[in-house]
Amino acid sequence: MNTLAWKASKLTTMQTVPETAAPAAPRARSTKKVVLITLAVILGCAGIAAATGAFWVKQNFYPSAMTPVSLTATEKAEFDNKLQALNNPAAIPPDEANRTIVVNEREVNAYLAQQQLGETVQVKFGEGQVSAAVIFTAPEDFPIVPNQKIRLRFTFGTSLSAEHKLSLKLDDLSLGGISLPNSWIGDLKGVDLVAENVETDPALQKFLAGIQSLEVHNGTLRLVLNK
Repeated sequence: MNTLAWKASKLTTMQTVPETAAPAAPRARSTKKVVLITLAVILGCAGIAAATGAFWVKQNFYPSAMTPVSLTATEKAEFDNKLQALNNPAAIPPDEANRTIVVNEREVNAYLAQQQLGETVQVKFGEGQVSAAVIFTAPEDFPIVPNQKIRLRFTFGTSLSAEHKLSLKLDDLSLGGISLPNSWIGDLKGVDLVAENVETDPALQKFLAGIQSLEVHNGTLRLVLNK
């Protein structure tokens, strides 16, 4: 082989060898990077799950007292006027066009605070529903964590019929967002919890007789009083 051919062969070898060997290093670095990112995501998700689980347990099995709601002076004056109207609809002037009373969650929860229940009961209004978060000590015969302080949420479906019969049915009872089986709570789901009381309580009958309609919406309870 002459000198020129030998040099050409050597140059070709030098050009081809790096081309085949060079990609190996980037692929190794790329694979390592993917593994590290995946591991970080898994550990991050595990940390979030652990923190969330600890928060869930503390929130529902070791609940702190709720913060009682208090109204401003203006809000309290407005709510007192609403209570007076509800207690005595006949006192409202008959020519008054607007006999609608709207009670909001803050007013109801402030009223509960006045009854020394503000740290253990909190009410919310949804569409056609009233729910209440309640902190209490589970009784000895409770299926889970007896004698343990827990936070439960009661959800009631509510309505007022044309015959002024108030319906308050327990739709659900949940612990930390988990619905409890009906058999655990004495098969109370779907039972009208106030039907018997309405029939035997003259004061409640009188109160309902003064109400033309009742609607529950997000954040508010809307009442229209009879003339």
